[in-house]
Amino acid sequence: MRIGKLRMLLEQYGESTLRDIIVEMYRHIPKNVIEEKEIDFMLGQFTRYKEQKSSDERHSLSQTIVLAERFVELAYDQLYLLPNQVMSERDQKNWYIHAKKIIRDLTYYAENDAEARTMYEEMFLLLSSSAGEEPLFTTSDPFRLLKLSQKVMLTQLIHYYRLDAPTSDVWIDRSLYTALHIPKDVDSTRIDLLSTLLAQPFTPSEWSLFHRRVISLCDRTLAKSYGDDQALEDYQALKMLELELLVERGRLSEAEQKLFAEYIPFFSHRSEPFQVYIDLLESRGHIDETKRLRRLAKEKRIPF
Repeated sequence: MRIGKLRMLLEQYGESTLRDIIVEMYRHIPKNVIEEKEIDFMLGQFTRYKEQKSSDERHSLSQTIVLAERFVELAYDQLYLLPNQVMSERDQKNWYIHAKKIIRDLTYYAENDAEARTMYEEMFLLLSSSAGEEPLFTTSDPFRLLKLSQKVMLTQLIHYYRLDAPTSDVWIDRSLYTALHIPKDVDSTRIDLLSTLLAQPFTPSEWSLFHRRVISLCDRTLAKSYGDDQALEDYQALKMLELELLVERGRLSEAEQKLFAEYIPFFSHRSEPFQVYIDLLESRGHIDETKRLRRLAKEKRIPF
């Protein structure tokens, strides 16, 4: 029986039945196999067992870099997608198994190694390209198949940008550019990707710098938005990021003023930015403001 089918089968049993199954299986395992496979250790300390197994299977840093470079090269050559003499059909279908191990190992080394951080970025850009621009694998939803989130991976990548940047403006500009221009997968919006920057631990001076950079980007994008649907979409996403930034910093009066003067006019439906703003306030515990704005919405006849 394959592991996938086994998992599906076990999902239908309750905890009591599962315990009985495990005990019965244990009874039939030969003693030498129990010792060799560390079954007692697995049952007694499963978390430590998994960590140890993960460590045992991890490639060295140099091996991981080579594997990552090779994986990226093969993918861009579309050898995971098109019939070829280099790769078997089985390897093409199981590309995600290799990708997941590579990303796991890169994450392990990336905190202390710049080359690993670079290859992590290469893997992220590859998956994003496959999800939003051109098919490079046998699925159009690579992040889903890997059970990874594009937003979580981008958040991690921005952390690596901070580690490499000589100054704050370098990592902020680099992060904004990446979040604004990478192809998005089916589970992400442009606003989602831009909002990953807010997960970083900003210093007070970085908050101010970040805000200035966002405003500058908004102005440049607005100048290109007339007659350009993509630029208009980018402008809307950047304005929503600024709104979220203001709420994050507690500048609610300024945020509300901008909401009605600068945000709503650029959306075909007034309810969209208004609903986002309500959600932002609620998520940060501004209950009184939320109630007041709901009343205001009724007065101004804004459905949401």
